[in-house]
Amino acid sequence: MESEIAAPDPLRKAQNLEIHIVDGQCVVYDTGADRVHYLNPTAALVLELCDGSRSAQQIAALVQEAYALPEAPIGEVNGCLRSLREMGIAR
Repeated sequence: MESEIAAPDPLRKAQNLEIHIVDGQCVVYDTGADRVHYLNPTAALVLELCDGSRSAQQIAALVQEAYALPEAPIGEVNGCLRSLREMGIAR
């Protein structure tokens, strides 16, 4: 598992996103890029926590708390943040 977080600066959700829950799945429509993304519940939580005030380590700690995990999922959150950034829905 990775111990370093890829995004040292707090990330923020991109502008122009429409986020909806459809049949229990998070659907993110990026109006600027005219793209739809489907997120699993954990990725949706991570995106929601990207409000510009939390570091990646803080997000990992909150995911740990939300899922009652024995340790913070640093590597998994790191990968998720990288994916959200690559999709253009977090910056």
